[in-house]
Amino acid sequence: MFFKIRKLMKKFLSYVLVLTVLISCGEDISVKDSAVFQGIKDNNVWEGGNAIAVLEVGNRLTIKASTLTEEMALKIPRPTTIVDPRKENTFITHDLGTTNTKIASYVVTNGSEVFTYATSIGVGDGEVVVTEYDGNVISGTFRFNAVNTDPDSSAQEIVNMQNGVFYRVPVQ
Repeated sequence: MFFKIRKLMKKFLSYVLVLTVLISCGEDISVKDSAVFQGIKDNNVWEGGNAIAVLEVGNRLTIKASTLTEEMALKIPRPTTIVDPRKENTFITHDLGTTNTKIASYVVTNGSEVFTYATSIGVGDGEVVVTEYDGNVISGTFRFNAVNTDPDSSAQEIVNMQNGVFYRVPVQ
């Protein structure tokens, strides 16, 4: 009888051990499905929240994000074709500082003061590259030097943005 109980216990422990190993082999996968809008502003990491792309009058698209005191926006023409992230020949490049239809802007609120920086014709420079667009989301890269719109302001003259990325920003 003792040997039967011992044999039964060994079997039970073997099942418990196998079950424990199988349960512990699970993998937790988390997916960040929120939009990303970030870059290096004046040599510091900048990440905006609530990234959104808004279709506006005249087939313009404004991609923007904000922090508590800052807002950054990229205004470009709405892509007229699908941009496939796997096909580099479909990417669309927009030069900034050459027209009033392709603009980068940055607004910062410091207490009661508001400082605005922007590119426009002959003012500032940069580039926006659209690497994905399907009518529902837009992704791409950007960089710019935006100039303070108030020459009498006490704020810095230029805001520099490098290595900017917007990823899967929803289009509304």
